[in-house]
Amino acid sequence: MERSRRSRGERAGLSREQIVAAARRTLATRGLAGLSLRAVAAELGVAPNAIYSHLDDKNALLDAVLDDVLTAVRNPSAKNPRRALRTIMVDTYDTLVEHPSLVGAYLTRQGSRGPEAQRLGVIMDDCLDRLGAGGRAGEAGRRTMIVYTIGYAAFATGWTADGEQPLSASRVRRDFLAGLDWLINGIVGPP
Repeated sequence: MERSRRSRGERAGLSREQIVAAARRTLATRGLAGLSLRAVAAELGVAPNAIYSHLDDKNALLDAVLDDVLTAVRNPSAKNPRRALRTIMVDTYDTLVEHPSLVGAYLTRQGSRGPEAQRLGVIMDDCLDRLGAGGRAGEAGRRTMIVYTIGYAAFATGWTADGEQPLSASRVRRDFLAGLDWLINGIVGPP
């Protein structure tokens, strides 16, 4: 009977999910600047090498966390593609606002690349195609909505140098929603 060799991470009893959960805890306590494979390994009580069997580097770790956060964005009903686009963007905005320490990472990494981001991208592309904005126009429309949403989340979670936020969270959200409707109408035309 031949036994398969297990990697260091498997020998340590780690799963990718455990690593991502530890990375989220590390982010909560140390912030984005304090996120590293070493810090996550310390959180888990293992050697840093144990993580490399699951993730190649800090960027892969950060991408895994960013994608994990997107699991909160629900699959909207596909009956009304315009409403589905709006639902995805509103859920994404709300999710980002709930995780302000990650908003900058979404900006610098230009979104997320994992399976959750891909799932949402497929839904958005299908909706845009059904609304007559498929192909390159749809790709540009999808990117525009994503950048708009991440940018508004950055605006909503940002503070001035003197520690104040000049606009209330509810006012920023109202402005985001109004602008999102304008943006969708600009991409696919009015309802």
